Amino acid sequence: MDSIFSNGEKMLRGAFDYASRRIDYRRGIKTLAANIPAKLGKTVFRYTTPHGMAIRTEQRDFICRFEDIGIKPATGDEIVYGGEIFVVCAPNNEPCWKWHTRATRAEIRIHAKNASAE
Repeated sequence: MDSIFSNGEKMLRGAFDYASRRIDYRRGIKTLAANIPAKLGKTVFRYTTPHGMAIRTEQRDFICRFEDIGIKPATGDEIVYGGEIFVVCAPNNEPCWKWHTRATRAEIRIHAKNASAE
């Protein structure tokens, strides 16, 4: 008998068939994962500077299956999506990625900034 959690995991896996876009993942000049599926998302970061200024910043997220990417992301890596380059990073010393599916660790959420837009 399937549990609510296993059914939820099946739905998440199926979402890649319908909602994913294709990306390339690079570290330096080397492409580590080419043409892999990723769902798009965003994260809003809020923090206060040491001088008391409130900062709000929004970043593009790429949600990938860990088996597709095969490595843990690092700050400074690049994601190529739609002809644009996104740099893997997060503000205020936050981690640049986290587990999207905590229990199974099947998917990761990678935070990135569009380098083409700045």
